Amino acid sequence: MKHLIQLAVAVALAFGTTQAFAAGSIIVTEPGDDGVNIETNAFNGSSFDITRIVFDFSGTLTADGSNLVIDGSPTSITAPAGGSATFFGSGAVFGFDFTSFNSLETFSFSWDPDSATDADYGALGFDFIGGIVTAYTTAGEYSATFDLVGSGPDVSAVISPVPEPMTSASLLAGLGVLGLVRRRRA
Repeated sequence: MKHLIQLAVAVALAFGTTQAFAAGSIIVTEPGDDGVNIETNAFNGSSFDITRIVFDFSGTLTADGSNLVIDGSPTSITAPAGGSATFFGSGAVFGFDFTSFNSLETFSFSWDPDSATDADYGALGFDFIGGIVTAYTTAGEYSATFDLVGSGPDVSAVISPVPEPMTSASLLAGLGVLGLVRRRRA
């Protein structure tokens, strides 16, 4: 019985402090003529707000050997229902600050993505591969890397929670206790 209690405590330490988050998605489509739409769909299944989304294309590689950039401001911004979207940044790192961007709402915008060396580049969805998108929410930080959908040309990023350091430390501590319990048993 004593060992069963120790095992239960170890499991609680290992898994009791982790948080369950629902994954979401950001979908990028390439409709042609230098326009790219990025839309968040069904970001999460719980009730918290997305306060900021940051797109980082400094790690992308376009056909001309540079990275993907935004020059100027996006167009056709469709803010979340009942909220607002404020653009910030330029070049390879940019994003939006939101008011009232709640669960299951959508947000979209269009822009003319170019390469860092060619303002008339006319990027395609393939050029987004490797770009990082980070969503800051009232329930924590989510992050993902853009990848191909099927054989392309569309790319998407499925956002997952970024574990907090305390969660990882608790998991490691719980696994250590499990190891000690097993060693004592032997």
